Amino acid sequence: MYFTRKKYESLPEFLKSADYQTVSCTVSDTGVEADAQGHKFVLAGSFLDVDGQVVSAAEGTPVGILFDTVEVTYGPQPGALLIDGSVNTERLVDTGAVEAVQTLISKLPYIKFFVEGQLQIAGEKEGSSSGKDTETNLDVTSTEKK
Repeated sequence: MYFTRKKYESLPEFLKSADYQTVSCTVSDTGVEADAQGHKFVLAGSFLDVDGQVVSAAEGTPVGILFDTVEVTYGPQPGALLIDGSVNTERLVDTGAVEAVQTLISKLPYIKFFVEGQLQIAGEKEGSSSGKDTETNLDVTSTEKK
């Protein structure tokens, strides 16, 4: 009998690119509802605060995004927290993340948020046709030689 072992890796559905950084964290079971079988899960793409509890994008103080789903049925468990990278905001668990994207940019400055494929920039106005910040003038073409 021929047997081959293959290792498959898949990135979470909310990642925009394969360049990211995670840190270890403890995911709290506080406030997590049990499913029909009595299991408690904190889903990948949830915003976590400094205590490892799930928070809202608009009202909470997130420190990162949970990278993988963690079962917390039997108490707090270790997890991975995304602190740097690019994410598709529409694919995050919190459905209010798209509306609160400007708040998220200020709270999580090392994470780049994309909405409908467009990179969101701090201070960007709603409905801006150019997709650029109209209040900030950045001179990136200066090539002064020393």
